[in-house]
Amino acid sequence: MEYRAAVITMSDKGSQGLREDTAGDAVVRILEENGWKIEYRTMIPDDMEQIKAELVKCADELKVTLVATTGGTGFSMRDVTPEATLAVVDREVRGIPEAMRAESMKITPMGMLSRAAAGLRKQTLIINLPGSRKAASECLEAVIKPIKHGVEVLLGEAGDCAAIHLPKGKVKAVCISEEKGVQKHEVDEVYLKVDHGIEGDAHAGNWHRQVSLLAAESIAKTQKALDYKLANGDFAENIVTEGLVLFTLPVGTKLQIGEAEGVITQIGKECHKGCAIRELAGDCVMPREGIFIKVLKPGKVKPGDDIKVLP
Repeated sequence: MEYRAAVITMSDKGSQGLREDTAGDAVVRILEENGWKIEYRTMIPDDMEQIKAELVKCADELKVTLVATTGGTGFSMRDVTPEATLAVVDREVRGIPEAMRAESMKITPMGMLSRAAAGLRKQTLIINLPGSRKAASECLEAVIKPIKHGVEVLLGEAGDCAAIHLPKGKVKAVCISEEKGVQKHEVDEVYLKVDHGIEGDAHAGNWHRQVSLLAAESIAKTQKALDYKLANGDFAENIVTEGLVLFTLPVGTKLQIGEAEGVITQIGKECHKGCAIRELAGDCVMPREGIFIKVLKPGKVKPGDDIKVLP
């Protein structure tokens, strides 16, 4: 399933070029880090008819899965985003803004003053976020994972499918190192062997961490702190993925990767002593967001292959 989103910022000053859209930037960053593709972004004034028109455009014409709005949720007479949202949705989803307000109130009692709304228009979920960068980030982080599950249910029902659409992604690169202590490098294709791992990789073996995977989205976060281009395999990952938020999948999840199948046995690991990436960037994403699998079914894997979460 492809997660497609639109981000709309409501700001009178911003639409006139008098204010930077820091909240919209933060929302885009969080969505992309969680596997969403931003299909559309705009900034408009706090005008009821313009807001309604943009929401209808995103749902009916662009057919994005999620519309995240920022701004216009307070007490000002110009704050009409919730009213515009409720005017165009078919069904209200009250739990999302309730959860966001609850999270905000852990930080400040002013969180109760948010009038944010959320609802469904056809196959699109619309949610309102606050207008400040900090508040928008906190609120979106609080609900981003349940939202992804919700839209999977929504699209499953819309397609007359009884089962929820399970997450899918792509193989971006495959990497090996023929000797231990040597940096991994890209190859055209690898073969995953049961109870072993990748043939020809020095770190394969009959143990639970047979093959390592890391998302390209996770690599991109570390890239921002570096002056040089990271290469696939720099984090000692065997398989680089796209479109899957790997570290959110629980241990025991089964994956089909190209011709092969595996089961997640571990999420993250302690960074090895003298990690070059940690020393250069001050951080290494592999210990938090990398995963390891044990091979259940043998097969070839190459860039461009599908990755599917199995029931």
